Amino acid sequence: MTTKNIIGYLLFDVVMLAEDGLAAGMLGAVINVYTEPTEAYEVEFCDSQGRTLALRSLLPSQLRRKTIRITHE
Repeated sequence: MTTKNIIGYLLFDVVMLAEDGLAAGMLGAVINVYTEPTEAYEVEFCDSQGRTLALRSLLPSQLRRKTIRITHE
């Protein structure tokens, strides 16, 4: 009997880049989730103006979960 991996990230999760050609620590948003042939994520990285800097297909080991706190004034 085989079991499927549990997907670690969902669409629109905010993640932090652990490695790659971009600066480690950059924040991005998951815009696609792949389960075949292996678990991977398409992540969009943007600047402070919302312009796309890069789109990368990344493995879970290349990402870290980022918690965003929203405060109301």
